[in-house]
Amino acid sequence: MLKSKMGISIALVSATMFFLGAITTIPALLLAAYVLIREDNEWLRKTAAKMVGVIVFFGLCSLGVSLINEFFSLINIIIHWFDQYATYVSVPANLTSFCYSIISITENVLLIVMGFKALSMKYVKIKLLDNLIDKFM
Repeated sequence: MLKSKMGISIALVSATMFFLGAITTIPALLLAAYVLIREDNEWLRKTAAKMVGVIVFFGLCSLGVSLINEFFSLINIIIHWFDQYATYVSVPANLTSFCYSIISITENVLLIVMGFKALSMKYVKIKLLDNLIDKFM
């Protein structure tokens, strides 16, 4: 069993990163930063980069959804410049809340599945992310 410089198996360190990513972002990113800076094992470093990539991707998706809310807020501000008593324009059927929920559930499920795969030193293939990691690492 391969061990990290911390004395813990690399499979457990990798799984911990993914599980932390599903629970909270900052500690997961700190652990991934440690792995990328200090660890020598290539598989562990690639899984750390993949975990960061997944978190960044879903963060960008959430940002895109929040831009929809901001757009409607801007429209409301402009409308109320001209007519103070106009009704507010909103996103239909709480679509943004639905999108946030879908993004959150998908991210958490993916990170948990990746964590369980990492315990057996396997990985979930995400072609675009794998290609970027292979290209830049």
